[in-house]
Amino acid sequence: MTVRQGYTVENDPDLGGALAFAAERGFEFVELNMEHAFERRRIDPDAVADTLAEHGVDVTVHLPYRLDPGSPHEHVRDGACRELGAALDAAATLGAERAVMHASSGAHADRWDADEIRAVIFDSVRRVDAAARDRGVELVVENLKSPFFDAADFPRLFERTDASACLDTGHAHVSGVDGTEQAALLREHGDRIAHVHLNETRNDREDEHLPVGLGVVEFGPLARAMVETDWEGTCTHEVYGFDRAYAAYGKAAFDRLLADARGTDR
Repeated sequence: MTVRQGYTVENDPDLGGALAFAAERGFEFVELNMEHAFERRRIDPDAVADTLAEHGVDVTVHLPYRLDPGSPHEHVRDGACRELGAALDAAATLGAERAVMHASSGAHADRWDADEIRAVIFDSVRRVDAAARDRGVELVVENLKSPFFDAADFPRLFERTDASACLDTGHAHVSGVDGTEQAALLREHGDRIAHVHLNETRNDREDEHLPVGLGVVEFGPLARAMVETDWEGTCTHEVYGFDRAYAAYGKAAFDRLLADARGTDR
């Protein structure tokens, strides 16, 4: 079993400091948010790649998500897919192993048929997945809290596309998929779930992106599923906060769960 852990770097202006922290605390990669500070036009991808190499830290990216790849309007979808393709160009230059995509739609759920919207979402996923493969990057499609695509729709995603998935624990919890059910998804579809967003929430209504151990999500079953199935993948501690130490807190908590599942001290 190889579970590699990283953390989200969203708006941190000190990339060198963020990478030094990652190396110091045992994170093997960072996930750069390309919606904000690492938007493709705001960065020099070659320079960022050099900085990553200097610190010996790998990289995954979160593609821009204020887009509408699931729009019922074809030209809106086309624009979203083209922007995601351009972001993938930058991601490939960075040396990103994986790129997270939101399979989202801005369509009104009470005005559009859910199956119709899912069909166009999957069309866009296939298009972006092909673009990612052409660039040597693995696309991972993230579950959302959405009437059109959530964790329960992973089997549909796997049936209708060749894309891999990103299981977001907080999104899954607030869409009614608890920790035991998340573990079951990983046990059944671990060959397609390549990436996990580890984050907590204290309620059943909205994800708060807290560190593992500070909310109500059950992570023990997921850790056991990873160990017992010899799952190999990446886990990002997708924690929103001003202090990097919160991500390290979450990693320490998840490390303990993995150790418990293995029956070891660490």
